Amino acid sequence: MALTNRKKVRGWKTQIRRVERWRERHLTPDWTHFGRFDFDYVKIQIDPWNRLVRRQPPLWLGRQMIHGLLNIYDAWAEAAPDAPYLRIWLAWPFLMDSQVVMAGESQAGRYGGMFRSVSELGWASTRGFPPQFGALLLERLRAYQWQECLNEYEVDAEDVSPRWLAKRPHSTLIPEGGRPVTWVEQGRIWVGQRRLTGGV
Repeated sequence: MALTNRKKVRGWKTQIRRVERWRERHLTPDWTHFGRFDFDYVKIQIDPWNRLVRRQPPLWLGRQMIHGLLNIYDAWAEAAPDAPYLRIWLAWPFLMDSQVVMAGESQAGRYGGMFRSVSELGWASTRGFPPQFGALLLERLRAYQWQECLNEYEVDAEDVSPRWLAKRPHSTLIPEGGRPVTWVEQGRIWVGQRRLTGGV
């Protein structure tokens, strides 16, 4: 369940300043971290939305955060045009799961296989970006190439009731020689990058 703040957001000018400071702090990759671990990432870490119980920001603020992520991605793409993996992950309705991720050769495969693409699953249908993003943001998003994926979390089917599971979209995978793994869908996540030359 995506927890939203139903109360009026106080100090909206302060909220906008926090988003701007977060954006400016992350326009340059952390090259020290990247050099040590061969990856770097930026999550939306803006108070009070990332406390112990994470809440989803109101739409007007969420749009500002997404624009900030796109700015960060663009800056990283300029700084590291040859990065083996550089993507923006845009999640909905769990917007706070969104982030920019860059990985080198040793980590690119791991991040590239993080999500299951909807187009590669015969039983899942594409939804497209939610209209709540608004016309201005949707227009900007069209400048990138996107792959719609499932945003899932793993559960142990023995720890949840069949009734609980039946109310949620889920799938069970049976690895070769392993025990079944159940994945519950909590939303969608779009994996984006700069449009490739000749792409659609």
